[in-house]
Parts: sequence; C-alpha cells; structure tokens
Amino acid sequence: MRVIGTSGHVDHGKTTLIEALTGINPDRLPEEKKRGMTIDLGFAWFPGAGGEPVGVIDVPGHERFIRNMVAGAWSLDCALLLVAADDGWMQQTQDHAVVLAALGVPAVILVVTKTDIAGPERVAEVRRDAMARAAAVFGRDLPSVEVSAIARRNLDALKELVVATLAGVPERPLPFPFLYVDRAFSIKGSGLVVTGSLRGAPLGRDDPLELLPQRESVRMRAIQTYNAAVDRAEPTCRVALNLLKPKAEVSRGNLLAPPGAPFRCERELIARLHRVGGEEPAIKNHAEVEVALGTGHEIAQVHFLDDRRFARFLLQHPLPALWNQPFLVIRHGGSAIVGSGTILWFGELPREERRRFSGLLADLPDPATEADRFTLELRFRGLAPATPAASAAGAGIGTVRLGDWIFLASWLQETGQDIAALVGQPAGMSALEIAGKLRVDADAVRAVLASLVDRKQVVARGSLFFAAASGAAALPPAAARLLADILAKGRTGWEGQHPELNTLVRLGRVVPLEDGIFYARETYERIATEILAGRTSGDRFSVPEAKERTGLSRKYTLPLLNRMEKDGLLHREQDARVVK
Repeated sequence: MRVIGTSGHVDHGKTTLIEALTGINPDRLPEEKKRGMTIDLGFAWFPGAGGEPVGVIDVPGHERFIRNMVAGAWSLDCALLLVAADDGWMQQTQDHAVVLAALGVPAVILVVTKTDIAGPERVAEVRRDAMARAAAVFGRDLPSVEVSAIARRNLDALKELVVATLAGVPERPLPFPFLYVDRAFSIKGSGLVVTGSLRGAPLGRDDPLELLPQRESVRMRAIQTYNAAVDRAEPTCRVALNLLKPKAEVSRGNLLAPPGAPFRCERELIARLHRVGGEEPAIKNHAEVEVALGTGHEIAQVHFLDDRRFARFLLQHPLPALWNQPFLVIRHGGSAIVGSGTILWFGELPREERRRFSGLLADLPDPATEADRFTLELRFRGLAPATPAASAAGAGIGTVRLGDWIFLASWLQETGQDIAALVGQPAGMSALEIAGKLRVDADAVRAVLASLVDRKQVVARGSLFFAAASGAAALPPAAARLLADILAKGRTGWEGQHPELNTLVRLGRVVPLEDGIFYARETYERIATEILAGRTSGDRFSVPEAKERTGLSRKYTLPLLNRMEKDGLLHREQDARVVK
C-alpha cells in the first residue's frame, strides 16, 4: 500500500485536485472551509493498482503553516508538486520542493494545474519554467502532467502516472511498524483516537506498542484504515488507532512503535548539514532554530563542530528519531527553511571529545550505511552490541568479541588497564561502580570482567572484583555479623547506627542511601538491575514505573534512584530518570 501527498503554493488547487481525484474534500476544519485554504493536514484516498487504496495527504500551502507541511511530507512514497498555470512557480512552491528533497521523498511528479484559465502558450511556458526550477532542487528531471480539476481534464492521465510512478518506488521495509501521530482526538463512546501514516512492518490489533518520548506502554482497541475496521494494517497506509487512554497526553509529534524498536529520544543530536535548494545552509552558529522531524517540531540551539558540515542540536524537549533520519531546520519564530540534516549521533557529547568526534565524522561517507554507523560507534566509543552489522563493520578495523559485545582491540587493552587500577583498591569494586566511573554500559563491563577473570587478572568475590594479587580481606567478626543482619533485611533496607558501618561502606559491601537507609551491595545491585532491565542508554522512566518494577514504596525507591544517579547509572530530567 502507498501514500502520496500534494504540495505547492497556497491557492494552486491542491484541495480541489484531491477532491476531483478521490471524491473527498480533505478540508476538515470549519475555518479551512470558511477561508478557502488548507490550514492543517487533510486526508483522502482513491483506488490504485488492483483496487488497493492509495492514501492522499493534503498539506497547507501558506508559508505560516510550513511546519504542518513537513508533518505531512515525512511519510510520502510520492509527492505531487502543484504549479498553477496562471501564477507559475512561487516562493512556497520552492519551499515545498526543498522540503520534499530534504526529507528524501522517493518520487515527485510535477503537476501544472488550472489549465482551464490559461492559454496553451502560458501553460507550456509555466511547465518549462517549473521543470527547470524543479530540476535545480531535485537534481533530476521530474515526470510532469497538465491538468484541470474544474474541467476534469487529464485526471485519468494523472492517476495512471501516479500508479506507474508508485510501481517503480522501492519498498522501504523496516522490521517493525511505527507511526508518527499527526492527530489525536476523542470520540464519544470510543475514547482516544490517533491517526498517522503506518510505516515499516504490518501492525496487528493485539501488537504491543510504546508511546514515545513518554516511554509508556499502550494498548489498542481497534484499527481502521480508509474507513474500514481491520485486524491488521499493511504499510504504507493511513491508519486510525483507537487506544486505551494512556496516562501521558498524546499529541502531534509523538510516536508509536513496538517496545525495543531502535528509536532514540534524546535532547542532544549530532547531524550532518545539507545544502538547501542548491544553496549552503543559512544557519548561524549558536542560533536558536526549530527542528522539524516526523510530525513534530522542537526549539533547539545549534552549535557547529570543528568541521562545520556537522552540528550539535540541543533540543528543549526530545523528539523520537532513528539514526540517519532526515529533518528540516526552520528559522525560530518564522517560516523560512534555513537548513536540513540527517542524524548521525544521539546523546551528550563531552566537550573534551568533540574535536576527535568531528574528525571521525569527516571520514563518514554521505550517504552513510548501517555498517558506517557501527564503524563510527566502534571508533568513537570503542564498543558496540554484537549485531551482524556491527560484526561486519568491525571486521576490518581490529575488533574483539566478548559475549554479546564487540570491542575495538586498542580500546579493550586501555580499558582493561583502567579496570585493573579500579579493582586494585582494598575494597574492590562492583561491575555497576566500574560502569559508572568509566561511563560504559554495565553489561559491556561485565563481559570485560568475565574475560579478565578467565585470564586470572581479576578475582571475583560475590558481586565485587579485586586485583588478582590482592584478593579480598576477611571481615572483622563484628562487621561480618552486621553484614549478615543487613543481608537479612533484604529489600526493605537496614536503618540505624553501628560502629562497623563505616568499615562495610569503605569495603563496598554496604551501599548507603539517603535518609539513613543501608543496603547490602548484592541487594542494591539486584534492585538496580531490575530497574534497568531491558532499558538502554537514553531510555526514560518515571518513579512510579520504578516502584512497579521493584515492589518498593516511595520511601525506598527515591533514595535508590538517587544513589543510582550518584553512581553514574542515571540522570534526572524534571520528573523522569534517563538511563546513562
């Protein structure tokens, strides 16, 4: 199934053409009908090859609604770029062409409209001029057709061209379904309904979904495509999902995807900047801009790296996104498109690492492949999950596989030395403590520690690790009895005073929390692991979610989360905790 969309200057006949093609007037807002112009996204469809529906998105042409235009364009398989025969190519035609090119819409058809109110010479002149201008933006000649929606001239030819063009557009499969929300509203008797364009893989009514960036699980009551209730929707199509109302508010720009889908929700992004309509980006360093991505947009500060082809974007609020996903940069408070980019990195980039990272980006091909992504991650971080793509990327740059992780050999050697120094302290150190100090994924640290233990360079004593030469000192009898008491308290923690507490804390056998609560190291790490299970760097969760996982009251959950933050496992963003 496919989705197409109209684009072009205001009053160049987009809505009228869609109504002529589909029999549906996509203007749904009374204000749109009153003003005679599309303000927000409208939707319709017509039968395509074999009777399969072709969804149609009508986007606003007025410059003030450029963000709504971007929200409609992200999912298109083909766009109709309209140019009215009386006006010709206008500024918003140019802007919409730039958006389509920047977002990588795979097919574009140039449609000269309103041919019933212009003579043949004028129509031919407009078509030649529009073809030349479009070729300058897209870098190729576009297929074109001349139509009149009012006189119903050449509509069948346009439909045939659309169907033939879509047949040549390759599928863009991903192994998971997802949709960016473009509308969210309530229907009496049904509850919350969200609409969007389904991409990726098919979506079944009973499939689990997660709402991003809120990181909340949601359940579906029903799925509808093109006014028909279905148990399974096929991409790419327009869908309406009836959801059991989540706790979080749902709005345009949110995303629905299966739990575990590789979307990241970060406030900091690193991106490659691209030319806009054949011109260099008009972005000023340290400026405040708007990033338009998927159906959402967010205010951001932009800071160039040493190589000014790349920049850091610091968003006020996170937008859910995939690696290598394109986005638009809009002048904050205005409507001018000042740049575009593709996302190459998620998360905070330490100041001391920015110069080195900029140099690594300079070697990244454009466009970059999935293998290039893992090569970048391995060269910068020194490690990556051992996926087939990462294994292929690491084959030529000197890597070692340990468990479920691939390590750059040079990084592994240096990190092994760092770990040896850390565990050489008299009290030893746990895997979680090492992970926090090195700012490395705890599972990756465990893989390295297992290797060091196998080579007898490190000794494991319970949850603590010691240098092989030092071993672990025996506890004084009073300290051993106290540790047994604290272990017996388990998840409820131990509260009180004892002369041997400092000894146990110093040796790392007991973890002090706020409010005078103490946990045995094993208990603390077991609970921390429960809280972090299944979550990766950048994932967000709330205090109630942590309480639900642990079964503990707020009295214990908050001090536990604060200790995990102190240990470098989390950081706080307002009321949410974010995995580091």
